[in-house]
Amino acid sequence: MNDLCPALAEPVFQVLPARITCPLAAGRQDADAAPALSPGRAFLYSALVPGLGQHGLGKRRWLAYLAVEGASWIAFGHSRRSAAHDRAEYRDLAWNVGRTFTGSRIDGDFRYYEFLEKFEISGAFDADATAPGVQPQMDPSTFNGQAWALATEIHFPSGSSPLAGDPEYEAALVDYRARAYDERFEWSWAGQSAAWTDYKDLIDSSDGHFRRASQFLGIVIANHLLSGADAFFTARLQGSGPSRTEAQIRLIPHDDRTGLNIVLKVRH
Repeated sequence: MNDLCPALAEPVFQVLPARITCPLAAGRQDADAAPALSPGRAFLYSALVPGLGQHGLGKRRWLAYLAVEGASWIAFGHSRRSAAHDRAEYRDLAWNVGRTFTGSRIDGDFRYYEFLEKFEISGAFDADATAPGVQPQMDPSTFNGQAWALATEIHFPSGSSPLAGDPEYEAALVDYRARAYDERFEWSWAGQSAAWTDYKDLIDSSDGHFRRASQFLGIVIANHLLSGADAFFTARLQGSGPSRTEAQIRLIPHDDRTGLNIVLKVRH
């Protein structure tokens, strides 16, 4: 398909994890004949199925749009499967090694597993199970200890130390119950540094695969929009009269490579 991008003598699209490069040149249009499709219909066809409008207009670059669509969906599916696999692996590792509860397994939400990555120990939810009520965890090196420290910072007046039963203490305790994890979710990586490292690697890998899946989905959306715009302007140019017109449509990545810009250039 090198003839589709003659200026660069290479295929029209080069698919990378977060970018599409190389201009899509609509080429010089001899508009003596009426277009095979109206501009509106050409846009609709290609926006729904990339390349379909170009095919109806007799433009061979429909193959490039179709190839990008297929390659992007395949890459998206692979990234999603890899992310889900790694997510299952790090949840299993957390349950089998890090978590201390012996009852039926309950998986937490994503934030919970992020906290397992950042804190070696959750700390006991109830620091003294023999005393009535909940005795907050006081060790600030643990997750629950930090949850109590934050609750007291919010609810205790500066320089005061309310006791159990005081309104400020009870308000802090309600906050603590909402933030801290009870015995069903407590964990400890103490003495399991290798497993904790493996856990961190798995959660980072899963996050990376999910990000790449989002990038490939963005490429799919951009491909639909670009194909629709290309078909629309190609149909317009074919029916615009006997002049010779050159159009170029480009996908240009942002400087930080977090997105794409669509640029259309038309020269008469």
